[in-house]
Amino acid sequence: MSSSILNIGVQALNANQSALTTVGQNIANVNTEGYSRQTVIFGTQDPPILGVQVQDINRVTDQFLVRQVWSDTSTFNSNEAFSQKIALLDSMLVSESTSLSASMDSYFASLQQVVDDPLYIANRELFLAEAQSLTNSFNDFDSRLRSQTDSINTEIRSMVQTVNSITQNIADLNVQIGTLETAGQNSNELQDRRDLLVKELSGYVSTNVISQDGITYNVMMGDGQPLVVGSSAATLQVRTGDADPTQLDIYMTNGSGVEARVTDQLGEGSIGGMVRYRDEVLQPTINEVGRLALVFSETMNEQHRKGMDLNGDMGQDLFRDIRSGEVTANANNKNLNVSASVGFYDVGALTASDYRVEATGVDTFTITRLSDGEKITSAELSDLSSLPQDEQDLDQSGVFVRDGNQLTISLDGMTMKFNGQMSRGDSFLVQPTRSAAQLMDVEITNPRMLALASPLRVEPATTNSGNAEITNVEITATQDSSPLRQGVPVNLEVVFNADGSYSVYDVRDEDNPQQIDLIDAEGNTVSALSYVAGEPISFSLASTADGQQAGDLADGYDFSITLTNQPNAGDRFTIERNVDGYSDNSNALAMSNLQNAETVDGFSYQDTYGQMLAWVGTQASTAEIAYNSSRSVLQSSENALQSVAGVNLDEEAANLVRFQQAYSASAQLITAYQTIFDSLISAVRR
Repeated sequence: MSSSILNIGVQALNANQSALTTVGQNIANVNTEGYSRQTVIFGTQDPPILGVQVQDINRVTDQFLVRQVWSDTSTFNSNEAFSQKIALLDSMLVSESTSLSASMDSYFASLQQVVDDPLYIANRELFLAEAQSLTNSFNDFDSRLRSQTDSINTEIRSMVQTVNSITQNIADLNVQIGTLETAGQNSNELQDRRDLLVKELSGYVSTNVISQDGITYNVMMGDGQPLVVGSSAATLQVRTGDADPTQLDIYMTNGSGVEARVTDQLGEGSIGGMVRYRDEVLQPTINEVGRLALVFSETMNEQHRKGMDLNGDMGQDLFRDIRSGEVTANANNKNLNVSASVGFYDVGALTASDYRVEATGVDTFTITRLSDGEKITSAELSDLSSLPQDEQDLDQSGVFVRDGNQLTISLDGMTMKFNGQMSRGDSFLVQPTRSAAQLMDVEITNPRMLALASPLRVEPATTNSGNAEITNVEITATQDSSPLRQGVPVNLEVVFNADGSYSVYDVRDEDNPQQIDLIDAEGNTVSALSYVAGEPISFSLASTADGQQAGDLADGYDFSITLTNQPNAGDRFTIERNVDGYSDNSNALAMSNLQNAETVDGFSYQDTYGQMLAWVGTQASTAEIAYNSSRSVLQSSENALQSVAGVNLDEEAANLVRFQQAYSASAQLITAYQTIFDSLISAVRR
């Protein structure tokens, strides 16, 4: 009996000492991140042995709550990364120092001063200075956007390195934990460390943990790509994109050496949030700013070329002529000898999207508009190859033509050309507006070269009895090859007939005016056309009335005039070159009117910028709400887990007293055994 008391006492002493040690461990790690409190599980010895034993030291945790924290961490970090980046962009759009809207306002304000006094050189110089300032604003804005792209690329590289370090540590812990568990030893602290690493990993990518034996963690990323399998950890690598070398792609190599592109399979987390912001907000914004710069430059150039400068010459380009975009061949193309380019036939119809052109067969292809994912096959486009060469008009959307190995496609205001035979699967990334803001610049530095006057003058005859008035003179062609820019003489007279029609005469020889045949809407040659008040009168030269072409007028004209009200029979309007008409501000006024014109796919410059600002602002607001919401959800999940697994000092203090008393009582059992033993020895000695 006495021997049993000693064994029981020793076992109780050891068991309660373990309990005190565990309580001490809990108290010591009360502020340790990721630590799960531990409890000692007591159990009786197997009969006939009496006493107590420590069966296990348990981690107090809840795997459901742990996994919920991992999931909420991924969502929170994704929203945080997205929200922080888009907040910077939103601030840049609305800031007075970087806002393109403010720069355009200043540009048009200085243009209005030129309208008020086109001969004042100081006004012209100020306007050129504001034009240069505007181009600098576009350049700087684009530079800031590209700097943000570079920053994101740098952060992604750093995050990928961190992910590789974490996954390797998890794989190493799998081995250590497995070894300890096999030997029957406690691995609670290592399991806490592994769970904390998984949580840290969840901050970068979405994770899903599978543990078939309850000991080893197999960690899956995003859409199921295995990051850690037992003791083996996959490696993530960052490379320049095959389709777009300015963008980074993420590849994963598993333990067997198999490589896969996983950029779109990261799920949430900081890296996923960065990639989502880059692809869904930043790159579309760069394209939109580029489109605005491109349309602004082109429409201003077109109008400026319709005017006459102080030297009496036709206007030149005010801004740099940006007539081409970027086309990049995929690095994995089979035929790398195919060259490609993209130009524009209607900048007003351009979208702010990138496009992917892919060869699907020998003579077939598919165009994907990446902004909305719409696919357009070659079968849906009109093939102009069957038409005569002179009828192959590519200045329209939805057509293409083949000429040997050259493929030309017109779509959405742009014309794409591919020289060489593409192999099946070859693809090209077409970015029509990506670099426009970067390239924008002012071409004219001499204020005298500002073409602010109209090159034509329209004068009513003093004998006119009707109330018809000239309201507009429009130059309809601005190419260098156009007749007006080539110096074709302009001495015409529009004469109104009694039947409400009008005729046109070449009056260079005032004593022998030549009637000019006109061309009606059906293409027929006629001597007179019906007058409709408010509709432009276009001059398309056919020939003189006697069948002879009117000499150097045979190349035609490239302008129209618009009259309002009704003329009487015999009323005349003379059209001639505006010699010495420098004080005329009509072209400056036309340039100023472009401020509110629907030039960007049906919207004005400011409206386009405003839409971009509103879109980014809405995205930023939504991102801020998602960020705050996910933060609250994560805090709630962490609090729920902490309430289960966290150390409660009051509870541990009570346990400390309880186990200390049990330890003292266990020592009394040994003391009692000693007393009994001493009594027996004394009795024997007597």
